[in-house]
Amino acid sequence: MQLELLFGKQAFLMDPTLDFISRCLLEEEIDELNITARKDEDALQEIEKPFYEILGQKYPFSLDKQPVAPCQSEADSSSTFCISEVQVGFNSTSKISMHDSLIRTIPVMEFHKGIEEGLKFLPNINILATDIKEKMIYVDNAEVKDENTVGFKLVEKGNVRTMSKSMIKRNSNCWDLDTLEGPNRKMSMIYSEEPITDDVFDKVLLHHGEDHMKEEIWSLQEILQHEASSGYKAEIQEGHIDHYTLLINCSEAVAINDRLRAQELLNNIRMQSSPNGNGIQRLASVLADALEARLAGAGREYYQGLVSKRVSIPDIYFLKAYHLFLKAAPFARVFYCFSNHSILNAAKNARKLHVIDLGISYGFQWPSLIQALSKREGRPPQLRITGIEFPEPGFRPAKRVEDMGRRFEEYARSFSVPFEYKAIASQWELIHIEDLNIKDDEVVIVNSMISFKKVKDESFEIDSPRNRVLKLIRQIKPQVFILGGLCRSYSPYFLTRFRQVLSTYSVLFDLLDTTIPRGNKERQLPENMYFVHDIINVVACEGSDWIERPETHKQWQRRNLRAGFEQLPVDPDIVKECSNLVRNVYDKRFFIEEDDNWLVQGWKGRALFHVTAWKPKVD
Repeated sequence: MQLELLFGKQAFLMDPTLDFISRCLLEEEIDELNITARKDEDALQEIEKPFYEILGQKYPFSLDKQPVAPCQSEADSSSTFCISEVQVGFNSTSKISMHDSLIRTIPVMEFHKGIEEGLKFLPNINILATDIKEKMIYVDNAEVKDENTVGFKLVEKGNVRTMSKSMIKRNSNCWDLDTLEGPNRKMSMIYSEEPITDDVFDKVLLHHGEDHMKEEIWSLQEILQHEASSGYKAEIQEGHIDHYTLLINCSEAVAINDRLRAQELLNNIRMQSSPNGNGIQRLASVLADALEARLAGAGREYYQGLVSKRVSIPDIYFLKAYHLFLKAAPFARVFYCFSNHSILNAAKNARKLHVIDLGISYGFQWPSLIQALSKREGRPPQLRITGIEFPEPGFRPAKRVEDMGRRFEEYARSFSVPFEYKAIASQWELIHIEDLNIKDDEVVIVNSMISFKKVKDESFEIDSPRNRVLKLIRQIKPQVFILGGLCRSYSPYFLTRFRQVLSTYSVLFDLLDTTIPRGNKERQLPENMYFVHDIINVVACEGSDWIERPETHKQWQRRNLRAGFEQLPVDPDIVKECSNLVRNVYDKRFFIEEDDNWLVQGWKGRALFHVTAWKPKVD
């Protein structure tokens, strides 16, 4: 009572510490009242008991029974204790001290409330947990259905508020923001331990497998015709407009950070898309992941998680993806045909040949070049390949590019071609000409397919890394500089960029859906290996995290001319060979044409890839 008067009733009710002190002080008053009441009750019982005996009735009170202090109601008994006697364990009872009982009478909720109030004074920590969605891959006979989709949600982990990704059912209409549905699902690649034999590589990478490749492509086309005649691959074209509209509307909601609207649209997209559907449905599934990652501010973590996981994928699956892509589309074969023929023409009489491959990736191009050099009249030249690649995450950033050198050595040994290999894992703009060990008596070729788009451009700095790499190439003074890439550039503005991605990759996903049978269990390998990472990066990332920045062939032409290169005319024999390959082997909707010394490839009238050759201008 004194504390109420001193601090005020409101403060007294709000502070559990004051409540505890008051209970301690009130305890003394209760004891005095209990003692007085006990004495009065005993005197009353002594007076009443004889009258009950005269009436022949049993006195209802026992003088031997200990009085019990008042307890709280039964409704509060689960969280509080009686003062004089409490039940402990299951069946035993024990006296406890007044001090202990008063501590236990403080409600549990008041204790948690005190912790919550205290945490308000601590700094707010936001941690993004990068539990990345698994991109399910169909290999061998192990078919896995992806019924879940990625979701980012705010969860409580201890005392830290954490933005975490959880797997949410595709048909759910809302997010559970309270608890995680089981343990976080780690991204794991589904694969079997399949050994890589020489025959597997030879059939895909060497020229003596050309006839076998034709048979496989025609067999694939027969399966497609059978699916079309049986109605297995019938499409509902009316639904495509809905997908495009939903995706564009969702990108607009994400751009203005309208989370409720964006989530509603994402739910609709997920219900109408599937990683196992037609081309636009599979693309919509990937774009939904990218938009959701961007909305949650987790684009960088999502992309880096995919890149990190890519390192652990066995080489056999990249070979399978490449093999299936060769059967589905002629793009890679035209790239390598153009490049190898240009190299052979430049090194026709050379005794030493040095190929510097910027973005060597898996080096699938070079076994066929080694084979072709072995068939040259006279002795084959001494071949050096310098494989340059961006460093991979982990403790061994150059592991994969070094492993390729050992495979090249085996091919060179089998074809009796003198061979030397050097691996460099570095950002391209950080490489110096001394690192390449250029020799005066060798023909030098610089080759770069696709990967130049990952080198930073002027959006980062005026003297861009892209221009510095071109300056390095000019210092090398190669006989030929071969450049290939994607016929697309992206706007720095998100909404325009999203429409450009949707336009470009809808064509590529339609291409794969049209040329790969729906029943092929490896049909998702090419898009997962070649396209998904790029889509996630372009849509979900911004600033320095946005890495994929391709340029059209017209933009590259202006850039290379400014950098001091002159374009070489396309060899008519190369154009004829590539055109015959596309016309006689692949789907008639593929096309290849020459455009101002660029060899341009496409699908259904849309230009998709370009390749050309350059050399430094003479000062």
